[in-house]
Amino acid sequence: MAVAMELAGSPVVSFLSSNYKTLEIAVIIGSVAFAIRSLILRREGKSGKTNKKVSTKSASSDPNKNRKPGQWIPDHSFVTPSPKPYKDWDIEKTKPLPYRAFKSKYSVTMGIRSMEWDRWFELDNQWHKFHNAKLQRVEERGTELYETSPEAKDAAYELLDEFKRYLPKRYPTLFKDNGVGLDNIVTGESFDFREGHSSEDPMLIAAKLVQDDLAIMMEGSDGHYYLKGGAIILPGFWRFREKYQMPLNKIHTSGDVPKYETHLKSGMEKFFTRLTCDKPVVRNNYFIQTDSNLGWSSSIGDENTENVGWNTATPATTADQLHFRSERQSLRRLPKSGAIIFTVRTYFTPLTELAEEPYIPARLLSAIKSWSEDVQEYRGLSKFKDVITPFLEQKVKEQEAQGITLEGDPDAFPY
Repeated sequence: MAVAMELAGSPVVSFLSSNYKTLEIAVIIGSVAFAIRSLILRREGKSGKTNKKVSTKSASSDPNKNRKPGQWIPDHSFVTPSPKPYKDWDIEKTKPLPYRAFKSKYSVTMGIRSMEWDRWFELDNQWHKFHNAKLQRVEERGTELYETSPEAKDAAYELLDEFKRYLPKRYPTLFKDNGVGLDNIVTGESFDFREGHSSEDPMLIAAKLVQDDLAIMMEGSDGHYYLKGGAIILPGFWRFREKYQMPLNKIHTSGDVPKYETHLKSGMEKFFTRLTCDKPVVRNNYFIQTDSNLGWSSSIGDENTENVGWNTATPATTADQLHFRSERQSLRRLPKSGAIIFTVRTYFTPLTELAEEPYIPARLLSAIKSWSEDVQEYRGLSKFKDVITPFLEQKVKEQEAQGITLEGDPDAFPY
């Protein structure tokens, strides 16, 4: 799950064309794409404004202000803001947002920022690819990929209720409210969200609607948050069954997240406890993957074997093998159950495409060189260092010849 990796830098799609004839064309296209995206974000409410205000609660009106660990009083005063329709959204034409979640110097932080309600889920022209990949993975692996515990049932159906209000309004050309759930206008699928009216797990239903993987974190009487439900179908590097029912701290320590105990554990646990219904957050991370598989990175080992990881991986030999895997993760608390919903949307791009974008080779190369030894081990650098370093160095030289240097990198990156 790797909630604790850095923003500017879990668990983690193609963005831009790689068919540039010259670097000059790449610069022009990159600049235009950046400008267009900035315009889209302004149009979609990047300023942080939403079409419906959420009232700021006084301490006395919050029924959970002084709650005990594991207890939650349903907060009926909070209603999730209704989203605006995504202007000109098209399932065939709307491209994935070009998240480039790294700065020239790596640092270990939670890297969270406020989430705009309109942008809870970001769907694009790769929806079909993700949907089909999920269906295939579920057919092959079944309940290894999803489950909802009895304690999380109410939260799972509350999540579906939130989907019922959000998705048809945000993406009206894809979803329609059918009274008891949602219809997918494009695929013809129809879903009944009422408990007991569908044989499918509610978290699996939710995962079939969006491109994200989904998890339910619930607070125990000991004050720790536990993974009590989820549909983690396209994780890349970790397995849902191994983390299911684990507390948050063990999820991270079992995954060997660098500096979790010293830099992240205390702050993260406090953050989860203090997260309120009206303050959703979002963050991004990134990895380098040495194969092209979205669902499970086969380069770290067979998904069916117990021992998987970078220690079993075969070193990459060409840049064509390398892919930039980035996750956009969101966290929000549900008002009725008090559960925290964790979403993971993966963006997946060949490194050879990524490196054609202005400033990216220098910034990524600098970030990789700043990784500490434990981060290098966690991210498997030894398996692709001998390929990625000379490749990026060559791309840096090509861009420097055109006057594109790290010193000129814009202050505001398209996260």
